[in-house]
Amino acid sequence: MSFDLQRPVLQGAMVGNRYMSDPMEVRPEWEDFNGHLNMAFYGVLFDWGSGPGFRALGLGGPHRDASGFTSFTGDFRVRYLREIHSGDMVRCSFILVKAGTKTFHFAQELVHEDGWISATAETLNLHVDMQTRKVVPHPPEVQARLEAMEQEHRAIGLPDWVGAPLGVRG
Repeated sequence: MSFDLQRPVLQGAMVGNRYMSDPMEVRPEWEDFNGHLNMAFYGVLFDWGSGPGFRALGLGGPHRDASGFTSFTGDFRVRYLREIHSGDMVRCSFILVKAGTKTFHFAQELVHEDGWISATAETLNLHVDMQTRKVVPHPPEVQARLEAMEQEHRAIGLPDWVGAPLGVRG
């Protein structure tokens, strides 16, 4: 089985001071033998859904092409809350949690078209020089946008699940 994972260009929109992706459809070939979206494709949806937030920060493909610097994922954690299936429509939020000089932490919610949250994710993003493959400081204009977005998102409050420890209950 082959998968077309060409990243769509999602314009997205601001919804309550959060960047939200355009709607994305869960594809039939992404379901697993349990009859729901396979865990690997949650990562695809979160990745694609981060585009509007990255564009607002001046990051992503155009930043890489113009500067030789790019974004790598240093850590990625997903909480699976409710199943989604082939044909379901979802949108993805982008919430900036904390901006560092070389990294930033963002959170996302994968929201079903009926309004409930299917999954959440947290990512630690690294700013990388493509020549040296080393983590380097953000350019001043990107750092300013990161700090401004962090303040905006903190002012309206972060979701209570952000930063929750991973562990076994009971």
